[in-house]
Amino acid sequence: MKDPVNNTSKAASQSPFEQFVRLYEKDDVIFEEGSIDREMFIVYSGSVDIYKGPQEGKIYVATVGKGDFFGEMTLIDKSPRSATAIAAQDSQLIVLDEPKFIYLIRNQPQFGLIVMQRLCDMLRKTTQELASGKSD
Repeated sequence: MKDPVNNTSKAASQSPFEQFVRLYEKDDVIFEEGSIDREMFIVYSGSVDIYKGPQEGKIYVATVGKGDFFGEMTLIDKSPRSATAIAAQDSQLIVLDEPKFIYLIRNQPQFGLIVMQRLCDMLRKTTQELASGKSD
């Protein structure tokens, strides 16, 4: 949900992570493929759909639910977004910008291992799909 005065998402008011949480309403675009920003998101509540391709021909990739995260690749390789993220339902997302991400990597090694495991899982899945001819 956007704050019309500041054109930014409003922070959640009932979360213990209040300063890090943004509320998005169903169908709000969180980020678009090709955009350049430096934030990752952890789903605190709700869910987010990930799509690839232009708006008129977008292809569904996945749904990310409570406890899952997305958008981490831009913090690691500083490339534009590789997909579009849209709130599938009203959602509260914990937002980690680059300084918070680096802080967690340095001070909470388990967090870094979780991110690496997720990236390995995605690479393994893509490799299997390529080998079986299922990717586009």
